[in-house]
Amino acid sequence: MKFMFPTCNQRPFLGLFLGLTSALIIACGGQETKDPATRLQELQAEQVRIGAEIQKLQQELRIGGSKSPESAAANVKTKLVQALTLEEGPFRTWVEIQGTVDARQSIEVTAEGMGVVRNIKVKEGQKVTKGQVLAELDQTVLLQSIEEIKGQLDFAQQLYTKQANLWKQNIGSEVQYLSAKNQKESLERRLATVQSQLDMTRIKAPVSGTVDQVYLKLGQSTAMGMPAVRVVNFDDLRVITDLSESYVSRVREGANVDLEFKDLNTSTQGRIAYVARSISALNRTFRAEVPLNNRNGLYRPNMIVGMKINDYNSNKAIKVPVNLLQNSEEGPFVMIAQGEGASLKATRVSVTVGRSNGIETEILQGLKAGDRIITTGYNDLNDGQAITLP
Repeated sequence: MKFMFPTCNQRPFLGLFLGLTSALIIACGGQETKDPATRLQELQAEQVRIGAEIQKLQQELRIGGSKSPESAAANVKTKLVQALTLEEGPFRTWVEIQGTVDARQSIEVTAEGMGVVRNIKVKEGQKVTKGQVLAELDQTVLLQSIEEIKGQLDFAQQLYTKQANLWKQNIGSEVQYLSAKNQKESLERRLATVQSQLDMTRIKAPVSGTVDQVYLKLGQSTAMGMPAVRVVNFDDLRVITDLSESYVSRVREGANVDLEFKDLNTSTQGRIAYVARSISALNRTFRAEVPLNNRNGLYRPNMIVGMKINDYNSNKAIKVPVNLLQNSEEGPFVMIAQGEGASLKATRVSVTVGRSNGIETEILQGLKAGDRIITTGYNDLNDGQAITLP
């Protein structure tokens, strides 16, 4: 059998072990002079005394704390966490809403008078210029009137010329001269009126653009106010939106806007060019618009647009992920790591929060650059609890 020497923690038992051994040796030496029953009682009593002394020594060792400070510190429970070192950086917030594409020049051209459609000069998708004739109504009666008036005017012009020459020679009366003049001028005005009526039978493009839809059909009767042709200028588009009154202090002209066209799987940027000065009494909203560059021809009127209006900027901000903020009766707080090595502990820090963009929140007071905010394992930490970092 291999004999094991007692360790430092077991040395109090060494004396007890030697004493017991000596007692047994003495007892064995005296077995010849004592009765076996008497000797058994003595040994049993000695066993009880020794057991009681062993228990007493064990209790003293537990209460007395014979362990060293190093071993005690090693047994303190710590929690493994992860932390992020804070830095100053840019911070942005947005107002996220929906808008629609609007054409500033989207016009349903109507006829200026009644008539039957005799000629349609354009078709859908055709580019037209301002003043170009799109369609014509029946002009037969007006053309006949013009020819009749021109004949009468030609006679009146000759009569007036002759009367004017005679009047210069003091031949004839002034009344004859003025009557001839009035007749000529009256026919000129009448001819101009009929020509204006003739021009009204021509439906013209009020703006340059593209023919988006033709409502007319040959032989169809139309009247003033009935839509005839729709002309859209696709080069002059804008995005408009109606914002809640609560945003009136946050949305300003010149603000940057991210525009997302989900149906086209594309996005672009712009700036707010106009913000309405009045609030709608009907729905408590105000309008804002963003000019839209449509050089590639992708955008169409009435398309839905996702808008992110940049309403706040800070180039040097302390910000934390929104999920790291916790709340208590005293207000919001975060857990940070303080100390180094064995003295590393979790510390609860109350903070004053600013704006949030849904991902990060700006911290106005309570934290500074260089602080280590606990990002993993922060939920069930206590203030001052020992922690370790990877």
